[in-house]
Amino acid sequence: MIGERYLEQRSALTKVLGSLVALAQQIHAPPEITQHLRDLLSSLAEPLTLVVVGEVKAGKSSLLNALFGQEFCKADVLPATDKVYVFKYGDPPRDIPVSEHLTERFLPVKFLRDFQVVDTPGTNTIVAHHQQITENFIPVADLILFVFSITNPWAASAWDMLRLIGQQWRKNLVFILQQADLRDPGEVATIIRYLEQTTLQILGSSRPVFAVSAKKALEAKLSGRPLDQDPRWTESHFGALEAWITRTVQESEARGGKIQSIVQTGQVLLASIRDRIRASLEMLRSDQEKLARIRGSLEARKAQTLRQLGGFVREIEIAYDECRERGEALLEERLSVGRTLKMLIGAGGTEKEFQDEVQREVKAKVQDQIEHAVTLLESDLRSIWQDLQERVRAQFETDPKLAVRAVMPGFLSQRQNLLQRLELTLLEQTSDAQIKQQLQSLFGETTRWLRIPTGVAAAGGVFTIIAALTHTAILDVTGTLAGVAALTGTLYAVIRRRKTLREYRRQMDEKRAQLTGAVEQQLRQAVDLYYQEVSQLFAPLESFCTAEAQRHLPIQQELDAIERQLLALRPTEGK
Repeated sequence: MIGERYLEQRSALTKVLGSLVALAQQIHAPPEITQHLRDLLSSLAEPLTLVVVGEVKAGKSSLLNALFGQEFCKADVLPATDKVYVFKYGDPPRDIPVSEHLTERFLPVKFLRDFQVVDTPGTNTIVAHHQQITENFIPVADLILFVFSITNPWAASAWDMLRLIGQQWRKNLVFILQQADLRDPGEVATIIRYLEQTTLQILGSSRPVFAVSAKKALEAKLSGRPLDQDPRWTESHFGALEAWITRTVQESEARGGKIQSIVQTGQVLLASIRDRIRASLEMLRSDQEKLARIRGSLEARKAQTLRQLGGFVREIEIAYDECRERGEALLEERLSVGRTLKMLIGAGGTEKEFQDEVQREVKAKVQDQIEHAVTLLESDLRSIWQDLQERVRAQFETDPKLAVRAVMPGFLSQRQNLLQRLELTLLEQTSDAQIKQQLQSLFGETTRWLRIPTGVAAAGGVFTIIAALTHTAILDVTGTLAGVAALTGTLYAVIRRRKTLREYRRQMDEKRAQLTGAVEQQLRQAVDLYYQEVSQLFAPLESFCTAEAQRHLPIQQELDAIERQLLALRPTEGK
């Protein structure tokens, strides 16, 4: 089919532009980009225009039927008037008069979707109305087919029409000798030389001349056999004409130039879309790097907090040891020989006084130290909100390099919304009331819980002492009943006193380990929960970055594929 390569290229370009339009709509590209792409598609869909000029009975209709392989234009059915018919695609078939000398004829013929055919009744009848034809069709014609009958190639009206067309449109002009099978090859060669000479005189340059038999070409096409196996196709010499028409349409400024121009414009629009994708991806990568830095900062800050927590626990141990040493001194004083003997003869109450005094000492110092540690920890963690707010403002300010480049509208609005929500949350968290409420919820219950092991540790150590003393008292009372063993009982009491002090120290050390272990565990849990909640503030932005990166990847891959297709359609230099 004539113009096949051009039509294939146009079809391929139409698909590429359609994909680019769909992609532009998917990423919500600016309306002007999408509309420009649609305009390119509309201009690309314009049919090729062929204008057929020649004398009446020159075989113009037969030529058109052979070119398109279908008898859509009945030969000799049009009256020999000066009316011009423009064949266009349409269903149902109908004629629409445009003027006294011009009628548009719509036919449901498939090739008319790609071709608009202007059929003139004869040069001897249209010269009087040449202006309308030259103004309406010649300028936009992709090809002007000048048809001569081999039986009468000397008609003066044809040359008059050629002079009226002038030299301006000679690039799209081809001469066709119809019914060439009615003359022998020698005569045909003579007529071709005549046409070439006359054309050179009128136009100043030669144009191709093809001698064909449209009748045989149409018979070969309608036979259903492969053309290269049908002798009628070879005898028609139609192949050379179709090849020239196809090449001319492909390389013409009007069509080949339009293809090249549309490809170039498509590449520009694609680059604009790609810039938006790249800007979005750059911002995503930048945001992910910033989030990673904030994560790293939070991890470092958490490690610092845990180191401080170790220091707090050590201070609690020191306070507990001071209480133990104080209790040990009191116990040593209370367990002097004289007071031990008083305990032996029943002057009780001392152990209760000691127990109360040690317990008050432990609770006063250790509990105060625990609450002081929690207060310092709260103060340290309180500053994190302010630091985060300042870091978010500094990190997520728009990059000046990206500010001048447009990004995908949907992406930018979602990102800004997430950042605003994050900044609002941080702003709310920096208020004293909010921080106090949050930290109290973390440490309040912990502090209350820690009062229990403190008291247990103090009481446990004292109860150990009282049990030991009671046991000693029982043994010593047993000794006094002997009457003669008072000195032995006293010595035994001294030995028990030393043993009691050692047991007291051991028990208090054990309770200290239990207490500080419980305190450290509770504070670590509170700190972990705190940093987990802080970290969760950035989870929506991280999820958004991950999802957008995954969404952008296939879009970028599709853009790459479209770009390769456009490059393949772009004519190479010298083609």
